[in-house]
Amino acid sequence: MNRFTILLVVLGFLAGCASVPPPSLTADNPASPSAPEATVPPPRNTLLLDNLTKKTREIFAQTGKAQEQPSPTPVQGQEQMNQMPGMKMP
Repeated sequence: MNRFTILLVVLGFLAGCASVPPPSLTADNPASPSAPEATVPPPRNTLLLDNLTKKTREIFAQTGKAQEQPSPTPVQGQEQMNQMPGMKMP
């Protein structure tokens, strides 16, 4: 019974939407094809680089250069064992 009621309500909404004609679009409605074009110029391009963006890119470039430099080689053998006193072998 519950499924039948839900189905009836849904079909009622669909039938109500289908029977209403779409509203007419006048010339002053922006959705109308005969509406005039905008008289206001578009806003300036906000995606241009500003000083803060340039400075940030410089910082990232410097960080990238620092990461490209080779890291020092790790200490091998007994020297490494001496650096970690808890890891000495008997």
